[in-house]
Amino acid sequence: MKNRIIAFTSVIVVMTFLLSIYCQPVHAAGEVQIVSHSSFCNSINVFYVVGELENTGTVATEFTKVNATFYDSENQVIATSIGYSTLDVLLPGRKSDFAVLLTEDNGALDVHNYTLSVLWTEYSEDKPLGLEIVSSSDHIDALDYMHVTGEIKNTATDTATFVVVSVTFYDSNGTVIDRNWEYADPSDLAANQTATFDVELIYADASNVASYSITAESENYALVPEFPTMTTMLAALAFALVAAVIYKKKLTKL
Repeated sequence: MKNRIIAFTSVIVVMTFLLSIYCQPVHAAGEVQIVSHSSFCNSINVFYVVGELENTGTVATEFTKVNATFYDSENQVIATSIGYSTLDVLLPGRKSDFAVLLTEDNGALDVHNYTLSVLWTEYSEDKPLGLEIVSSSDHIDALDYMHVTGEIKNTATDTATFVVVSVTFYDSNGTVIDRNWEYADPSDLAANQTATFDVELIYADASNVASYSITAESENYALVPEFPTMTTMLAALAFALVAAVIYKKKLTKL
């Protein structure tokens, strides 16, 4: 009796967890939001705004653009500039880093604050999953630059062309402090072929990096997500519901 009650309780916990993840209010199609951002001026006086976008909608987007308006200390507009998400196609639920820059000639040294907005185009085609991060690690080189290295594999049936690996770096608060990307080596991968990647942290101090995330895409494939897909999770939910009914019937007979 006791074991059955524990089992039934476990099923309910699993169901609650799955529902909390996937039974959220439906968002408008193609809704992209800025998750976090920060700014800095590099050694050649270029002002950078770096951050992360998330597609919280139900449709993939492309040409996802961040518009930045820069102001001086008197709140007067200095300049405007644009940047794009590193991922060309942002699937629903996916994140991508971005960067917007302003040169010294355009007023980088006079920036006091800025505002950001996002524009995008809905991606009407399908971008299937076909890339997988096989392994990854990080290290500090002799010049105190941080590197994120690893291997990426083409798990699809066709050649993946122009494979790009992007790394987003966060501080202890989860705020983006830098980002960078590199092509895989080689950049074109035949089916089941594996390539290496080495993405270097350029501007932020490595000691300020608390964590990082890795994403990737090619011209024709998206990255396989780290967590189970919606289909897998829905199957688990269905199994949990059936198990709950069975246990409930058994308990009522006791």
